[in-house]
Amino acid sequence: MCLCRKGILSPFFKNLNLVYCPLSMPEPSNTDTISLALRLLAKELHRRLRQHPSAHLLNGGGESVELRLRIPTLDRRGWVERAREATSESIDDALGRLLIHRSVFRPGLIYCLRCGSTHCDHAAPTRSTEVFAGYSPSGVPRYLDLGQWLLERQDPRVDHLYRRPPGLVAHIASGTDLTQDLLPAFRDADSGYHIHGQVTAGWYQFPTNAGLTDSVALTFQLVSTQPNKGRRRFGLNLIGKGPEDEPLENLFDRIGEIPWQSATRWTQQILRDVERAAARSPGPTDEQVEKRLSGLLSGFARRLEHQRRSRDRKTRHAQKRHREQERPTRKAFADLEQARNDRILVDTRRDTLIVLGERGRAHVFNQSGRLVTSIRYSPDSIERRRERGLWRPATDDQIGALKKRVSLVQDQGE
Repeated sequence: MCLCRKGILSPFFKNLNLVYCPLSMPEPSNTDTISLALRLLAKELHRRLRQHPSAHLLNGGGESVELRLRIPTLDRRGWVERAREATSESIDDALGRLLIHRSVFRPGLIYCLRCGSTHCDHAAPTRSTEVFAGYSPSGVPRYLDLGQWLLERQDPRVDHLYRRPPGLVAHIASGTDLTQDLLPAFRDADSGYHIHGQVTAGWYQFPTNAGLTDSVALTFQLVSTQPNKGRRRFGLNLIGKGPEDEPLENLFDRIGEIPWQSATRWTQQILRDVERAAARSPGPTDEQVEKRLSGLLSGFARRLEHQRRSRDRKTRHAQKRHREQERPTRKAFADLEQARNDRILVDTRRDTLIVLGERGRAHVFNQSGRLVTSIRYSPDSIERRRERGLWRPATDDQIGALKKRVSLVQDQGE
């Protein structure tokens, strides 16, 4: 017996502009019927998402939504139409809440409460050394140099920033501290946007386009949204500028490994657990959630500092090897000499040449034949840069000119 003939599913399919089956198709099993209904619901959700003006905010994150669905135990007249309308509203409502949540997250930027956006001029610090220092009464984000922020917060470790080499300080601030000056009128009631706390961390040291080193401070925030008193969603937001005050996206393209990656992955996993727990009924109280998030911030700060100490130990080991003339300059020249032509690339943004060695080594040479830096990339990272056109194969003329200039640099003893 076909469900279309019975009129049970045909109105729903009409709404989706789909045809379920010809009348001659055998009746599916109970499990197949449920699977089909779920697939059609998912297809409709994806269709509406593609048409939504803010769909780009999801960024392929594999998010999910919860839908309200009521089905009566008796086949009463008109129930399909009523259920269809309620389900359609539930899809729109769930997508709206999800997109509101994602709208407050953009890499490097903070949500400006006065403008209700991350696209305004207030959403980003102006320098790579600045961190978020709280909202003004009218909801405009304030930024301070990391050293000044630590002084105002009376952190005794501020002198670590000015050592040679500089240390890394991870400082915790509560959401109450960051929003204490905010007037009630500028709180975002539509999204339920709430900062639970943050960790400011610096200095991170990254290479500039000229091969020098620049100091970077970052702000990591635990944020949640709850539009229209719906499900509360949690996230970890990153705020800052890259070397030479460039957008953080440029930094991600430049370095082979994100120093805070494992700490943020650990934090995001716990945030998912907190979100699932908060969605249960009965769930934890607000006080219990805040207590767990406070502990999460402390653990996150410890991990950032521990990873920096581990990295510093590796750096000191690398410097020792460099003093023993094992690397990196001699290795860069050797890799260039042995590299096949398809392993020599042009960085289209910076007009430098990239020589790929073994085990992910990448040596960056400028047009004068001088070595700018040597870093390591994963195979996937190298392939992504090729696919995006950031690195393209060098021509024979470019390769010949590079080897000639490098030879001159060696002859000059540089």
